[in-house]
Amino acid sequence: MVGRLTLDQVVKVRVLAPQLRRHLSRDVPTARESDWGIVGKLALLISVLGLGLVLSVGAAHAAPTKAQFIRQGDSLCRDVQRELAPLVRRAQAAKSLPRSQQWAAAERLWADQIQIQARFTRRLRAVGVPTGDSRARSIVLGLDRGLLLARRVRDAFARRSTTSLAVALPEYVRFTMSLNRRVVAYGFNVCGRS
Repeated sequence: MVGRLTLDQVVKVRVLAPQLRRHLSRDVPTARESDWGIVGKLALLISVLGLGLVLSVGAAHAAPTKAQFIRQGDSLCRDVQRELAPLVRRAQAAKSLPRSQQWAAAERLWADQIQIQARFTRRLRAVGVPTGDSRARSIVLGLDRGLLLARRVRDAFARRSTTSLAVALPEYVRFTMSLNRRVVAYGFNVCGRS
């Protein structure tokens, strides 16, 4: 049964749990082999029940419709916009730092942006994609590529490599602009827009 315990599982828990409690409550420092057998059986039963719960939750989570995917994605994008606002202010303030401190400030900004981006990607993946919707799947997969490219930019700042930055930053910007166009074309109202 999905989401519910079978009668057999309930009986096993009710039978094994008191035995385990009785054996574990003894003041004897060493356990008999039968104690370990009971502990092992109970651990196995708990594992099976836990796996059943995980599987039932996964089965109960149906794929969203396109409208739900867009609505939930836009909600996540609003959250991201709020999270990014302090980074924009920090970036503006970093412009007035001495040149020697700007590299480290840029690296920290990109690191923080990557954390926000990674969290957004995990949350959007958790929403799921509409069944059979290759465009939605492509958008979600594109987020991983965006993270990879953002990490390259961050790493270029960390190495203070203008050569690496000259390659990584334009590649990131081109990809992000392309992905944003696809996101807007898909129907998002918040995501993909500045």
